Amino acid sequence: MLVIELAEAVPGAVIQRLRDLLVRSSARFEEKRVDEHDLNIHAESLGISDTGGADGQRPVLVSVMGPGIGDRSIFEAEHADEVDQEPLIGFTPTQAVDVVAFCNRPVDESSRSC
Repeated sequence: MLVIELAEAVPGAVIQRLRDLLVRSSARFEEKRVDEHDLNIHAESLGISDTGGADGQRPVLVSVMGPGIGDRSIFEAEHADEVDQEPLIGFTPTQAVDVVAFCNRPVDESSRSC
């Protein structure tokens, strides 16, 4: 899982560009809720050429969250117990992009791609 903390709100046009990229890169795309995307990415679109005989698809969940977008309560819960991040990263996160790669196939274990 990768969490990208953001210093400011994500403009709607940027979110649409992210969605368009995910749709183009995926073999399967499902929007669970606004700004939460469940998809299978084509491995080659990530620069992965050795898929170990698998179907070449990798399951991924991408979500954008925070005040005014996605699931605000999850964003707040994830940040409730954290120390003040501003001294560490230079800003207080207002939104985040979560990328969850489901590494559950033998090729994931052998290639350590996750």
